[in-house]
Amino acid sequence: MELPVARQLSELVWALIVGMGFGLVFDLLRPLRRGRVTTGLTDALWCLILLAGLLGFALYAGRGRLRLFALLAMAVSGGLWLWLVSPVIRQAQQSTERTVVKFSKKVGRFFEKK
Repeated sequence: MELPVARQLSELVWALIVGMGFGLVFDLLRPLRRGRVTTGLTDALWCLILLAGLLGFALYAGRGRLRLFALLAMAVSGGLWLWLVSPVIRQAQQSTERTVVKFSKKVGRFFEKK
């Protein structure tokens, strides 16, 4: 059964978007991976999100099929996300974390004095 080129292109675009979404979710879960327990829990959550995303993609964009080119497109776009966008997000997360720590120390000093 042939797949029309327009449907292939549509599926490819959706696969690229889903792959970038997986990269974004991975970046958002990264700060939570601190200890053994939280690393295991966030990895399990990551696997569940990945499974749900693949199932949703296969059912809707793939119309019941998960084709090899879609998986490759997801992997490539997720890898490009982690290579190009992830360092910027990590810097923003670290900057935010430093700001929150500084603020919490100031608040703690304020309440210590009284």
